[in-house]
Amino acid sequence: MQLDERSIAILQYLREKGDFVNIRTLSEIFGVTDRTIRYDIDKIEGFLVKNGFEYLDRKHGKGVRLNSNEELNRFIDRFVNTDTPFRYSYSKEERQKIIILQLLQSNEPIQIADFEKILCIARNTVLNELDVVEEWLEERGLELVRKPRVGLYIIGSEMKKRKAIMDIASKTITTEEMINYMNNKIAVNKVNNFQFETLFSDIDLDFLNGLINYAENRLNRKFSDEAYTNLITHISIMIKRIQLGKKIYIPNMNCEYIQNTGEYEISKEMVERIEKKFNIVVPKEEVEYIALHLLGAKALKSRDIAKDDLYNIVKTMTSEMEHMYNVVFTNKEKIIEDLVVHLRPTIYRIKFDLKLYNPLYENIIKNYKELFEDTKLVLRHLERYIGKEIGDHEVSYVALHFGAALKNSSDRKYIKPRIIVVCSTGIGTAKMIATQISERYDLDVVDTLSLRTLKRYKGDYDYIISTIDIPDLEPSEYVKVSSLMLKKDFDEIEKHFNLRYVESNKNDDSLVIKLMNIIGKYAHIEDRQRLEYELLYEIKEHRKSILNERRTHMLKDLLKRDVIELNVECKDWKEAIRKGTQNLIDKGFIEESYTEAIFKSFEENGPYMVVGPGIVLAHARPEDGVNELCMSLITLKEGINFGNETNDPVKLIITFGAVDNESHLKALSQLMELFMNNKDINKIISSTTKDDVLDIIHKYSKQ
Repeated sequence: MQLDERSIAILQYLREKGDFVNIRTLSEIFGVTDRTIRYDIDKIEGFLVKNGFEYLDRKHGKGVRLNSNEELNRFIDRFVNTDTPFRYSYSKEERQKIIILQLLQSNEPIQIADFEKILCIARNTVLNELDVVEEWLEERGLELVRKPRVGLYIIGSEMKKRKAIMDIASKTITTEEMINYMNNKIAVNKVNNFQFETLFSDIDLDFLNGLINYAENRLNRKFSDEAYTNLITHISIMIKRIQLGKKIYIPNMNCEYIQNTGEYEISKEMVERIEKKFNIVVPKEEVEYIALHLLGAKALKSRDIAKDDLYNIVKTMTSEMEHMYNVVFTNKEKIIEDLVVHLRPTIYRIKFDLKLYNPLYENIIKNYKELFEDTKLVLRHLERYIGKEIGDHEVSYVALHFGAALKNSSDRKYIKPRIIVVCSTGIGTAKMIATQISERYDLDVVDTLSLRTLKRYKGDYDYIISTIDIPDLEPSEYVKVSSLMLKKDFDEIEKHFNLRYVESNKNDDSLVIKLMNIIGKYAHIEDRQRLEYELLYEIKEHRKSILNERRTHMLKDLLKRDVIELNVECKDWKEAIRKGTQNLIDKGFIEESYTEAIFKSFEENGPYMVVGPGIVLAHARPEDGVNELCMSLITLKEGINFGNETNDPVKLIITFGAVDNESHLKALSQLMELFMNNKDINKIISSTTKDDVLDIIHKYSKQ
């Protein structure tokens, strides 16, 4: 028995943890169903027993544990590195990132042959990747040098090299993944694990965590998760670069200005601890650079809201916004204070050219263009104060604050359910999310927290809504949403809130009372109780119909990671169809009868489901056993003949289940568009990672 990629990863994870891990945790980490994890666990156990080792330790309510010992550890290392026929195949993008990180973090030239071994690819493939790497470096003011008999290395300023390392890290490692690595010291994703090991090898992350907590306490400030992970990454890079003998030079820095800040004093204290811990000497320029990052770090909270020039500027901006939209902001003082907390580090980022990327920028420009432009207009007051133009990504973050304030400007007199929003990116994003939710469901935001501060929260609340996973809570204990608040996020909130919220009827009850008062002014009500009941019923039915009308499904909503399987082995067309439906059956989306209905349709009507060269769109009727709108995608290791002379052999199977005549049309239209592009179809068929497939699917999933 051999183990596949996921089984090997689970085995290594169990060894690393050294304790019980429940099935639900594993299913969330690896993005598959509980049933699939149980199958993988059985496979791992069979493999271990066959090779002379103990059964896995299983306990109800606790999960599964690997009975690790020195002999088993040696066996696993040998198996993973030598004996297994499985080898991880890096994508082009992954190979390029690894090459860049290796070159940036090396103090010596690296041979092409070294990359051949690391990446398990041919020399020509390395050379092709180097062409892309060279272009990427040039865009960042760096040069790739290729010297025969010497090797490959990068030349350029130390500042640009560090920015390039940070760029790789920030674009490929999410805040959530970083915090998970900080807690568990292991990454699920092989490429991310490689990056983590490159960035943080020989770095005591618990020490750095304590260092950032110390800075927060001294500054009376709580950093966002995003700022926290950026500081961890920056300090780690700094330590490793100093160990390599690399010193930073920051042109045009106003050193005197920085040295007069409280952040500079804190930075000096942090550096003293770093020098002692890592036995290094940190130059004065590095102290200033850490201070600069502290000054520019986004904060969730600050206990010091001074009524200074910035406060007055924000007050003016807020008043202008009220005038432009003809509203009076609810809790205006709180809005001003939140903006001051956000904008104080913004000023330093702009002054010292520290770029901030807002992942929601494109969405804001598309959906809130007018608000963005109005925010840009009122920010002219701050631009005059700073003496520099404020970039669009910074503007978009401020627009989130004003968007939240505008949505929450109406006066609500009844008591609303209390929610906490957990978000890694800061107050603006969290408030925008919370107010979108409260607009639809009439919820009240009681606080905005980072993942790190949630554990210490003592306030009262009814619900938690989070943009990231919360490891200490069961999935049923909170609602996870995306930062963009897509339709599926609202659907998830509806599901979670429905039982308690429908029972309370607070929002609808309030509306009914208002309507009854209006009716009572102009008409005699014979049966008040009956009228209230019928009004409440009609309001709820109307809401339900509106939501149903709005509900559309895009391709990416159906073809997600957990319904994609690559390089599947099959002996004939029936087994291929069965492999395509099995995942959907396991999830309860379709019944076994749906597979048989597809077989019957093929046998009666011929291979009409072979819709293009190498492509099958397998489907039957809704009444044949579809429980929920669904799709799956599998690619075949070897092509299978389905009896279509023109389009055989088949290497891609999309299995599709519809529940009605309309809800699937958007996704199906996008799928047809994909089928028309042979280049993208071939990319999917040849893909070795689900991420590559998902990138293509997202490309066709436009509103």
